[in-house]
Amino acid sequence: MNIDFDKLSKSIHANNVKVGWWDGGQTCIFQKIQMASTEIAEATEGARKNLMDDKLPHRKMEEVELADVFIRVLDLGGRMNLSYAESWIETEWCDSSNSLGMQHLGINKALIQFAEHAYRDSPAPTLNAYYSAAISCILKVVSNRGYDIMAAMHEKIEFNATRADHKLENRAKENGKGF
Repeated sequence: MNIDFDKLSKSIHANNVKVGWWDGGQTCIFQKIQMASTEIAEATEGARKNLMDDKLPHRKMEEVELADVFIRVLDLGGRMNLSYAESWIETEWCDSSNSLGMQHLGINKALIQFAEHAYRDSPAPTLNAYYSAAISCILKVVSNRGYDIMAAMHEKIEFNATRADHKLENRAKENGKGF
């Protein structure tokens, strides 16, 4: 996969800022990481029940939820001005030889390690490595599953742009998508 993840993360983040996802108390990176974790849980549930996605019905729910995780992680990279590079962090939990549950948990493990280093204000090279490990885990899992993460991610971004529940005024309502 020959993709400029840094350019992609900046683009995703710029769009999310433009549509207000970083306004009104939505700026805590730890909330954003936790929200990525909930997407992993949804991916696991979709895989467990072999469900198709309700928003992109031609794709498996697991694929679309993992695309959501990818979007959230890249958004954080853009927000924090991080760079993707080969990471020295072990990502063996996400290897194809492991169960799907362990692979999904491996993505969560990478996100938690990233959060720990963000909390500690680790130096940029270390934080970049943990950010890169999270991306690497996602890429490993989607590759193991035969998913086209880039296509699913772009389709989900397009879909989200038209969603009423993603509009700023609707997110601000009681039970809206605000945090």
